[in-house]
Amino acid sequence: MAALIGGLYEGSINFRELLLHGDFGIGTLDSLYGELIILDGIAYQIREDGNAYHMAPTDTSPYASITFFEADSSFRINDLTSKKEVEKLVAALTQGPNLFYALKVTGTFRIVHTRVVKKQSQPYPPLIEAVKTQPTYISENITGTIVGFWTPEYLQGLDTPGYHLHFIDDLKQVGGHVFDYELVEGLVEVAQQTAFELQLPHTPAFLTSNLNTPEMSEQISTAEKKRE
Repeated sequence: MAALIGGLYEGSINFRELLLHGDFGIGTLDSLYGELIILDGIAYQIREDGNAYHMAPTDTSPYASITFFEADSSFRINDLTSKKEVEKLVAALTQGPNLFYALKVTGTFRIVHTRVVKKQSQPYPPLIEAVKTQPTYISENITGTIVGFWTPEYLQGLDTPGYHLHFIDDLKQVGGHVFDYELVEGLVEVAQQTAFELQLPHTPAFLTSNLNTPEMSEQISTAEKKRE
């Protein structure tokens, strides 16, 4: 995440290798070309038109979070429930805010509000500039899956603190980075992650850049949250 904030969008790992590390995840693509979602071992790219496309083994990513998803706990939702209410129910099942958690929400949504970052051209702008022109979408009465992670606040340079969520519908046609949602009915699954492996990019830009951004927390929040 620190590299993305600094505008380092060059892909550093291909999907042939990345998918050896998990079957469930999120991220972005080379040149910040949309939103990445990995579900059941298949990688999808959500482009700026809001539509989903399959990733090729040779396509690359500058940033991804991935795991082999195996739920430790789960619960069903049978009434209209907001994103905040779901997160409260999830928090009650966890051991606290200082571990990673993978979250999977499958069901029917009254609404899912998403965004997709546009493909960037060199020289790459900082992330807070790149997201200023991101298209946003509102999908109503749609079935699909939300995939994502909770990251502890103290690890903000690695990922977005708190929840970072992406969505794809059941037909694998549309999706994006999730701002908000309301769940009508479905299954919420949580997988505790007590260890992680970090593979750093090895591009020349990453190796020589200064990633110690004093305003990192504010910039991550600005880049990842909905712009009013």
